[in-house]
Amino acid sequence: MPNNTPVTPTINPNQIIWVLLSGAMALTFIVMLFLPQSGAGEGMVATYSSMLWCGIFGATLMRYLARSGWVGFAMGSALGFFIHLISQVF
Repeated sequence: MPNNTPVTPTINPNQIIWVLLSGAMALTFIVMLFLPQSGAGEGMVATYSSMLWCGIFGATLMRYLARSGWVGFAMGSALGFFIHLISQVF
């Protein structure tokens, strides 16, 4: 006798892999900002890149903690902007 119950996939919304991957990318870019003559801290694209990667990390972290991803993206982007400014001083 066949079983006619539909199979629903179980998706764990708290997958930490996306937090780790986005955090690794943000950390890699931040380290590149502080290395001399790496070229990562030059121009407006570097500002947007640091804001983007830190924002994605903030969004995935906040979604992992079951909070608003948009708030996390805004906080991460602001943090990325200030890290970029600090890297230009050193």
